Amino acid sequence: MHSKENPTGLKGIDFIEYGSPEPQKLKQLWESMGFVHKGQHKNKQVDLFLQGHTYFILNREKDTFAENFYYQHGPSVCALAFRVHSAKKAFEYAQAKGAKAVPIDKKSHSFPAIYGVGQSIIYFVEEDLSHFEKEFHFFEKAACLKAGLLSVDHLTHNVPTGDMQKWCDFYQEVFNFTERRYFDIQGTKTGLISKVMRSPCHTVTIPINEPAQGEKGKKSQIQEFLEEYKGSGIQHIALTTQDMVSSVKKLRSFGIPFLDVPDTYYEDLPKRVPQIKENLRDLQKNKILADGDETGYLLQIFTKNVIGPVFYEVIHRHNHDGFGEGNFQALFDAIERDQMQRGFLR
Repeated sequence: MHSKENPTGLKGIDFIEYGSPEPQKLKQLWESMGFVHKGQHKNKQVDLFLQGHTYFILNREKDTFAENFYYQHGPSVCALAFRVHSAKKAFEYAQAKGAKAVPIDKKSHSFPAIYGVGQSIIYFVEEDLSHFEKEFHFFEKAACLKAGLLSVDHLTHNVPTGDMQKWCDFYQEVFNFTERRYFDIQGTKTGLISKVMRSPCHTVTIPINEPAQGEKGKKSQIQEFLEEYKGSGIQHIALTTQDMVSSVKKLRSFGIPFLDVPDTYYEDLPKRVPQIKENLRDLQKNKILADGDETGYLLQIFTKNVIGPVFYEVIHRHNHDGFGEGNFQALFDAIERDQMQRGFLR
């Protein structure tokens, strides 16, 4: 319901929409990640993919917002759909708080919507999920590899230096998100700063990143994204699992590429995160990162860039609400190695 604390009646992420000049590559990627090709839109060249509670939409329709977006940015996330109690009330509230409305275009979409980061779209969708049944033909027997991925844990926004606070203010003003964490992360050669924003319903978490000031920001992973993407946008999507080792083994067997982690990372892991229940050899063999404190721990792993400059994270939380702060140095080192291999960083 709508309330002072949750003025848009936000319930969570309904779906994530992508556009790509090479849609077959996205289909192959998601099927390799265990998503099932669930259905086809009744009237449009739009595909629905599902795994667990995560819905991905691939928009192949011509002369639409999605097509224009990928011509500008390449393969990318062009829209998010927020599930709300009342789409009309949420849309009206967002406009009253200064959000810019997206003109209704039946060819592109039928939901009330506002512009988000990088001129992507945020749809407001009623919470009952019936719109999928109304708009899509479902495939009765769709093949699925299944990798145990369940839901969206968080998704990041990358913005230019100086824009981070603007987008934090946007989510606070329009949706009443609150800041949960602040990071100033310095790698050997690169750096970034980040604020983590969370919705009042606690189901939508958005870290907003910008390059570090000075020389370290010029070749950071954030700056590389901004240059390749040609602007601000969604950098990565973290998906949850309840069996990290099994999920990663399956994803590797399906051909999903992950960032490498040196074996030395695991030498002090038993001391740093002593409460880990998983077999440490399995974590090391599969290059899975771990972090924690007295409350619990998490496991995480990051793919290489798989949709232009966009990548995925897989995360398993054991009563731990962090973001792998203890892994930042190892993660930055891994990303810098990958940047050097690709020639972006020297």
